[in-house]
Amino acid sequence: MKAIIVDDELLMMRKFERLTEGIDDLNLVGKFEDARAALAYMEKDPVSVAFLDIEMPIMDGITLAQKLREIRRNVIIVFITAYDEYIRDSNEIGGDYYLIKPYTRETLKLMMEKIRILATRQNKDVYIQTFGRFTVRKNNIPINLTGKAKEILALIVTRQGKEISNEEIYSIIWENRPYSNENMTVYYNALRRLRSSLRSAGLGGLLISTARGQMVNTDMFDCDYYSWKLKNMELRDQFAGEFLSEYSWGETILSNILQEEYDIV
Repeated sequence: MKAIIVDDELLMMRKFERLTEGIDDLNLVGKFEDARAALAYMEKDPVSVAFLDIEMPIMDGITLAQKLREIRRNVIIVFITAYDEYIRDSNEIGGDYYLIKPYTRETLKLMMEKIRILATRQNKDVYIQTFGRFTVRKNNIPINLTGKAKEILALIVTRQGKEISNEEIYSIIWENRPYSNENMTVYYNALRRLRSSLRSAGLGGLLISTARGQMVNTDMFDCDYYSWKLKNMELRDQFAGEFLSEYSWGETILSNILQEEYDIV
């Protein structure tokens, strides 16, 4: 895993480098005393893990973590500090681990066990956004999906890997047209366009056709709605009251989300 460390104390960075030496799956590619230099590096060469001191001049570690997450959503954040008073702040921005100074090599080994688990959960290069407008990104680049083809995928994604029949997809998306074999031709044409767009993006395995309908391969992507359903508090904080806002049928799911949010409060 490629990693950077940001700490305004050069001696602490050298100690960290010495204690992590020999950990085969940790590749420390950057050491920065200035948070701005770390951001500039991340823009050009995103890493998997960032070890951040919290108390730094100009830009503190909490602010830096937020900016790094804007560049790479899944970067693993490990805060390093001499004080435990920042735990709440680190939790609020979704910090993954909290390392208290002084630490030992054994402490770092235990930390790496946690990081390895997190890395296996965060290595998907496809992300599907449903909060707000529907977007599919691969390596943080939006996939070109339009019209009814895009809407079909959005609807299938909401089923979280469960099958939805072709008839139900048609009746929801083309709600004003009666179901008939002739009218279903419009649906199958849109479905073909969707498959073609996914294949062009290298995502041919994302959509699975069954004898009755369609489903998505949930192993291929992360999704904000799925994480929200799993009670990921970071995603719950990011929810701003919109869900698939361009599709009228999304209002039913939105009402369920809002009700659950109300129940939690």
